[in-house]
Amino acid sequence: MDYSQICTQISTHLGGNCKVILTSSGIEAVNHAIKGVAFRQKNKGAIKVEEGASLAIRNTVKWLRKNGFNEQGDVSITCMSAVDSTTGEIYNIEKSDNSIMIVDGCAAMGRIKFDMEHIDLLALQFDGFGALAFNPKIRIDPLIHGGGEQDGRRGGYIPAVLLQGFSLPLQVPLELDSFLLSQVEAFGFKINTLRNRALGIINVSLEGVSAEAVLIDLAAAGVYMSASSGCTTSTGIPDASLLRLGLTEDEALSSLRISISEDTTEGEIVEGITVLRDVVAGFQI
Repeated sequence: MDYSQICTQISTHLGGNCKVILTSSGIEAVNHAIKGVAFRQKNKGAIKVEEGASLAIRNTVKWLRKNGFNEQGDVSITCMSAVDSTTGEIYNIEKSDNSIMIVDGCAAMGRIKFDMEHIDLLALQFDGFGALAFNPKIRIDPLIHGGGEQDGRRGGYIPAVLLQGFSLPLQVPLELDSFLLSQVEAFGFKINTLRNRALGIINVSLEGVSAEAVLIDLAAAGVYMSASSGCTTSTGIPDASLLRLGLTEDEALSSLRISISEDTTEGEIVEGITVLRDVVAGFQI
């Protein structure tokens, strides 16, 4: 499958009313969206970052502001995440003004459906590469300049080996998500959020146990979970999403993100949660 076929498939999946640029990653797509629009507008308005926005959004906007872009005045760009990658909470994407809406959807593929009617630019992450989908009426500057590749919107090519076998992620089945939730509840883990949660993402707190230490032992047993994406547990910085839920800093640093995909089996879920229980119990002795 070549570039144009993949772009067409992604566009069709999103409703067919958007253009698509392939990128090296979802993070590059976030950078391209925000910087591409900001540079095109030549600092004509302020950039608004919604609560719960990803670290990629926050750091990109922070860099722009550090380099002289507006913090005051009428909002011309609004940035937000579709799903909180730490807790799985789904955010309401709704345009309330005339600003350009930029959405980080990297954590949401296969978990929610996107409505491009309310989105001007959407950053996505696939297996091995990323993509930026955008309204054809929106004009953006290239982030990477080159020889006119991808209609002059991004210089260079994504290695063909990363595009081989491309397929859109399927939706995580509701039954599989319910099974994951039942297993987590059965072992008594404290679930940090259930409100408006994306399928296949659950965040749990491990009482009195360092998430970083648990992750090491889980990996040794062949089970892979993660600490919150916006939390660097090695430096002792708690995740802002968890703090907003009312967790203490210690509780946030003792929290793990459990995620599954559409091809995860019930047997793998049982095995993973069982190993997690045993590892946590070993630390609590």
